Amino acid sequence: MRKNSLSSSVAAAAAAVLLGLGTSAVQAGGHDKPGGSMSTTATRTATVTKIDAKDRWITLKLADGTLVDLQAGPAVKNFAQINVGDEVVASQEGTVTIEVLPAGQAAPNVTGGSSIVGAPEGAKPMGIVVDTTVVSGTVTDIDYDQRLVTLLGPAGNSRTLQVGPGATKFGAVKKGDVVVVTLKTATSIEVKAPAKK
Repeated sequence: MRKNSLSSSVAAAAAAVLLGLGTSAVQAGGHDKPGGSMSTTATRTATVTKIDAKDRWITLKLADGTLVDLQAGPAVKNFAQINVGDEVVASQEGTVTIEVLPAGQAAPNVTGGSSIVGAPEGAKPMGIVVDTTVVSGTVTDIDYDQRLVTLLGPAGNSRTLQVGPGATKFGAVKKGDVVVVTLKTATSIEVKAPAKK
């Protein structure tokens, strides 16, 4: 997590959302500024084909037949509960939310944190990690004709973004407004016994 700049990934996310979701605006504090969110989800399933309990290695067979060897570190609790034939389901959901606040309602800042949930003792291994980062930057320049907006990040760095035509409320963005980008990623890995046939 970068805490000292408006990172390029955040800027890209800002461009993708602020700039493409004008009609799904978030109405916060009664103002009519653009905003919105988008989510992506990916899930992969594999089958455990081999286990090396001594060195904590497992071999997984992916849906396309590819074999992958993974070593389970000490963070993987209940390793002994994994059996050949078990299914491993890995999912990741990412959400990016952007809100434009009127001047004076927020200041450039970066905050973040993680939370982790694991399986109880004796259960099949599973874990969920949720990472959240909130980055905000002040609009220092705006070109309505060229649809460009320049943001000043919390470390004093600046980035200019091209605003897409989907941001129908772009004209409501003013100098001094604050763009708040919230990035949330939830990653889960769960080991399940094979379904009974």
